Amino acid sequence: MEMKNLRPGPAGVEPTPSTAKEKGFWALNWLRFALALYLVLFHTLRVTYTPIKDSWLDSVLSLGNMATSIFFVLSGFLLTHAYVVMKKGREINRRNFWIARFSTLYPLHVVALFLTIGPAAATIFAKGGITVAVDALGFETRILEQWEVALSLFMTVTLTNAWNPFYLVFNGPSWSLSALGFYYLIFPMIALKIYRMKSLKAALLFLGIAFFLPGVIADLPYRTDAFTTGLLHRNPIVRLPLFVAGMVLCVLFARNPTIASRRQQMLYGLLIVATAALAIVLDYRKVHLHIIQNGLYFPASLAIIWLCAAARPSLHPKLRYWGDRLGAASLPMFLLHVPLFTLFRKTEQVVAVWPSASGGLSSVLASARHVEQSMALYPLYLVLLVITCVVVQERFVTRLQAAIRNRFSARDMAKKPAVAPQAETGS
Repeated sequence: MEMKNLRPGPAGVEPTPSTAKEKGFWALNWLRFALALYLVLFHTLRVTYTPIKDSWLDSVLSLGNMATSIFFVLSGFLLTHAYVVMKKGREINRRNFWIARFSTLYPLHVVALFLTIGPAAATIFAKGGITVAVDALGFETRILEQWEVALSLFMTVTLTNAWNPFYLVFNGPSWSLSALGFYYLIFPMIALKIYRMKSLKAALLFLGIAFFLPGVIADLPYRTDAFTTGLLHRNPIVRLPLFVAGMVLCVLFARNPTIASRRQQMLYGLLIVATAALAIVLDYRKVHLHIIQNGLYFPASLAIIWLCAAARPSLHPKLRYWGDRLGAASLPMFLLHVPLFTLFRKTEQVVAVWPSASGGLSSVLASARHVEQSMALYPLYLVLLVITCVVVQERFVTRLQAAIRNRFSARDMAKKPAVAPQAETGS
């Protein structure tokens, strides 16, 4: 999902008006960084390191779908705040909006895609193809046909891969950016209607039901096939209620901007903790139901966004400063963590066997494939990842986005860029 600095940023981006700072938007920066970091653990630590398999830690790290749900809500919330609430419901310049959003999203997506093509090609060469699961539980697998790999590459390049319910080949987590790209297209068409809506709480209830029903329909016959799972997990239409709920929540928050009372904070906190605890226990007991992902996470996702947005202003400049920088780096973290982890893993394996290996490079690489990764080195990967992504965001993404805006946006935006919160991440 996509996110961006809520405070003054480089490349001429205007500072957010003080009203945003007076609210708890600093907490949203830390939330998106924490969610991005959790998704890194979900896709790397949980999948790769066998010692934690089937343990409680494995289940604690199983809530990637909940993190993605929160990110979709956060995306709708921040975009509505920047483009609708702060502008008092004025008409949205669609061209400028789409250029601003896709100039942040797409270039980094292409870079991540190029980093994953090499490993995918190596897998095809070494194993004769790419293996995917036939069912959600992974009991049956098959090898993709060449046309399927080509189709996956085409859909990933065009950022339509979320519409493929069967398999993800190239940088799988990018499906959430594909869904977000669809939401970008429709946002200017529905944002002002939501801003003028009167029955906001009723709308949230309707969206919750709309998000819950597909899971119920799939669970009644207990469907676990790849098509059903892929459709419910990442189809943009199925996930749309989360994004729209974030938009509705932002308008509701703008009309009721008071800081949450201690009682409200406790209730929201208990809801979030109870939801996470229930999901962890169900995963540990191998209970796999679609309504957990398509339903259970909806109220908690709204609660955590409201809780962070309504947080008291921070009095610590460093807390805000690092929240801004790390929060802005959440998009590169999400897009690059899989290919960078592959590079880190291969480097670790080669370094482990190089001193004792005999023969040439091919012999070293062959021996390295059998080396178990050390969990003791995993924190080093996390540190290197965060540093790399902060640099990429500040030195590459922000500058390229500014250049694209100045080149293609309407004249008024080129002179005065709009602040657009970022919220792109998913599992």
